[in-house]
Amino acid sequence: MIWILGKKKLKPDFSTKKWVDEVILNPIFRSGFVCRRADGYDQMAFVLGQDISVLIQGIENPYTGFNPKYFANEREANNWLSKESKVKDYNIANQNLDVTFKGIDDNGKIVFELKEDPSEFSNTITLLKNLIQDNHFMKNNIIKFSSLTKREQETLKFIINGNDNTNIAERMGVSPNTIRTHRNRICQKLEINNFSNFLQYKCFFN
Repeated sequence: MIWILGKKKLKPDFSTKKWVDEVILNPIFRSGFVCRRADGYDQMAFVLGQDISVLIQGIENPYTGFNPKYFANEREANNWLSKESKVKDYNIANQNLDVTFKGIDDNGKIVFELKEDPSEFSNTITLLKNLIQDNHFMKNNIIKFSSLTKREQETLKFIINGNDNTNIAERMGVSPNTIRTHRNRICQKLEINNFSNFLQYKCFFN
């Protein structure tokens, strides 16, 4: 289940938390519609837009006991909701992938030959484009990423995976205030302004 809240103006206060619990979580909890995933989260994603890192602090720890994930855009939410099936499909599709290095052309460009099932060609091209973009981003931001301490890198990975401060604190065995400090330092070192900026650093953990 996915809730698109990106265009709503929700302030991270008690009234927001109460509204989410009463209007969204409690009815679903009573119906038994949402099941717990293998990764410990309920099959429920909230898309909150660019201010997600602020909003999460206001609505985390729902009274119902739900453990949903929060995302900055619908694409990331859908990717998470269908992660298991996509990984399986990707592995099956790439069993028939054939890539051959053909050399370097007169302009110094690498040339390769790609043989792929026509039904999977579009997905493969998209994958290659994403890999190239990730590689470019990593080259341009490796110094920033390397400035993070190991604990800050660990915190960053949890943030990227949609964990709120309380969940991260429990997993790392520290207080939520410590996680807030880590988060603030990460934002300063990486020059992060919104949750989409966090997601760009996902390539460092793949």
